[in-house]
Amino acid sequence: MSRATRGEIEEFFAAELPFLESFGLRIESVDDGTGVARFVYDERWTRPYGVINGGTLMALADVATYLALFGRLGIVPLAVTNEMKMNFLRPAIGGDVIAAAELLKVGRRIAYATVDLFMADDPDRLIAHATTSYVLPDEGIG
Repeated sequence: MSRATRGEIEEFFAAELPFLESFGLRIESVDDGTGVARFVYDERWTRPYGVINGGTLMALADVATYLALFGRLGIVPLAVTNEMKMNFLRPAIGGDVIAAAELLKVGRRIAYATVDLFMADDPDRLIAHATTSYVLPDEGIG
């Protein structure tokens, strides 16, 4: 299967995952085995004092991993999250957040990735780190 372009992924997300727009999750970039997604700050997804809630950050990490997979394998709609571990290192407060995913290994059935999350205006200050695995379907990968 060939790698998916950003345009193809945007079309897929609009058609199949329209809720991403509501969450303010956007594609920053996609390449072979890497994906970068952005959470556009919105107070609806915060806890007291403007802290972005953990579930939103986990969704962002998940989307970045999906992008990395699509950048390597093409669009694989039935690739699903198998496991995610998120370490929250400091609060994400009052701004956009970037999640950068990198595939570590893509096997026949499982793909593994790491994801670093940071505030868009301070990329050197890690706010969270995740490890993820996805189950790959038999069909749709070559």
